[in-house]
Amino acid sequence: MSHSRNNPGGNGRAIQCTFLGEKILHEGAWLRFSNVKYLDPNGQERSWEYVNRTTRMKESDTDGVTTIAIYRRMLHYDVIVLIRQYRPALKAYTIEFPTGLLEQGETDTEKAALRVLKKETGWIGQVSHISSSFAVDPGCSSAVARYATVKINGDAWENTMFNPQPSEGEFIDIHMVPFSEIQEHLERLTKQGNMIDSRVACWAIGLAMGLKVAEDASIDAASTNQSSLPLDGNSLRTGLDAKETM
Repeated sequence: MSHSRNNPGGNGRAIQCTFLGEKILHEGAWLRFSNVKYLDPNGQERSWEYVNRTTRMKESDTDGVTTIAIYRRMLHYDVIVLIRQYRPALKAYTIEFPTGLLEQGETDTEKAALRVLKKETGWIGQVSHISSSFAVDPGCSSAVARYATVKINGDAWENTMFNPQPSEGEFIDIHMVPFSEIQEHLERLTKQGNMIDSRVACWAIGLAMGLKVAEDASIDAASTNQSSLPLDGNSLRTGLDAKETM
C-alpha cells in the first residue's frame, strides 16, 4: 500500500500544485531558460528555474526518441546496441542508446526511431514497440521522450554494409554488447572514465532484476509452500509464507 506524506487522507494522491505562469530568462538556438511560478499544496507561491528545448513542435508532445536496438544474427547471441560520444555539458564521453530529436514536421515516433538508428549506426531495423512518453530529467528540464524497441536483422542484405551518417559535429563509436555481459561492460567503461546515461543504467538494472526475479520465482514455485502459484508473472514469489509478508 502506498502512502503520501502530503496527503493525510492516505489515498496515495498528493494535493495538487497550481501553475501560475512563467517568464523566459534567456533563449538560445536549442534551449530556453525560464522561471515558473506556482502555488504549492499549502497555497504558498513558489518559483522554479528550468530549461526546455526550443525545437519541440506545437503539434507534438515529444522532444525525442530513444532507440533500444537489439541486433540479431543466426547462430549468434542477441546483442544490445550502444553508442559512445562526447557530451560537452558533462565534459566527458557518455554511453547511450541511439537517441535523437524529432525533426521539423516529424510527428511519427516510429519513423523517427528508424531514422535515428540508420543515421547513428547505419542499420535498418523494425520497430516492435513504442512506449508512452516519459520525463527525461524532470528536476531541471521539461524534455519528454519515448522509447522505441527495434529489432535489427544482422543477416539481412541491407545490414551487411556498415554506413552510419552522423550529423555534422557528431563522432560516434558503436558498442555491441551481449545481454549477459551488459553489467560487466558498463562497469568496465565507467572505470575507463566514461559516463553511463541514466536510461542505459536503468535498463541494465531492470534487466538484471527481471532475470533475478524470474530465477527466484522458479525456485519458489517448486518449493512446498509456493508450488501452486502460476509461472506467468502475475505473482511475485518471495519464498515467504503469508504471515511473513504482511
